[in-house]
Amino acid sequence: MLTLDEILGMAYLQLTGIGFLGNLTLLILNSFTFLTAHTVRSKNVLIIQLAFSNAMVLLFRGLPTITRLWKVKCVLDRTGIKIITYMQTLTRSLSLNSTCLLSVFQAITISPNNSLWAQVKIKAQKSIIRCTVLCWIFHLIIDMVLFLRHDGPKNSTFSKDGCSTGYRTLDVYNNNHIKFQIIIFVHDTFFAGLMTVSSIHMVLILYRHKRNVNHIHSKSTSTKVSPEARATKAILLLVATFVLFNIFSPICIFCMLYFKSINMWMIHTSALLSLCYPTVSPFILVSINKQIPNPFGC
Repeated sequence: MLTLDEILGMAYLQLTGIGFLGNLTLLILNSFTFLTAHTVRSKNVLIIQLAFSNAMVLLFRGLPTITRLWKVKCVLDRTGIKIITYMQTLTRSLSLNSTCLLSVFQAITISPNNSLWAQVKIKAQKSIIRCTVLCWIFHLIIDMVLFLRHDGPKNSTFSKDGCSTGYRTLDVYNNNHIKFQIIIFVHDTFFAGLMTVSSIHMVLILYRHKRNVNHIHSKSTSTKVSPEARATKAILLLVATFVLFNIFSPICIFCMLYFKSINMWMIHTSALLSLCYPTVSPFILVSINKQIPNPFGC
């Protein structure tokens, strides 16, 4: 009979495998389109970064958890474990930032073509690659600083139970760990706030557009949904999915910090939910650009 850890390991393996293959497929298709297209599409750049970030999130979060649940012997030292934890933080930050950039860029793209927004649209199109590079530089530096100041627990390796990484490195009695989680929370809240504002902006624009279309085509039997409207709805769903699957993680962490107690159910809940967004996102993203062949049949 399977133990609880073995069942959880199978659940992590399914999420990691499906999500990684989905993001890898999306990454290859968008890279091919980006390299062969006559004009550079900004959405392709952002989707490439997001697909890559999500694939790395699944690898660096999913595989260490699976090996620990299945009690695979840990072959890493303390430095190796800290590097894995650093990569978990970095890839999640890049995933959040990519989702935020995609949301903000789409909000600018569908804004009205008045004199103000016209200038913003032109600048946004030209600076998207620059923003992507700055995003990488910013997170590489800030996460490295946090990595150097973050000291893992003394019992971070276990010969029988695998390596302790990610949530398992949390020390509720270590002030540096508490400061580390607060900084991550502030960082995530800032970008989540940007996503929320841009999402509200897109919802308002879609509402006005639908009202105008319904008025113009009140006597028409059918109306077509524009590609930008379809892309906007997909990105709104993407943002909602990110918020839904990531809102419980900081709640669980701060509960454990407040009560000075590590709860394994909270850890597994946070870890599983953190893998759901990178697993689901490629199936949402593939609907944004119909020029890309749909490998998922959706």
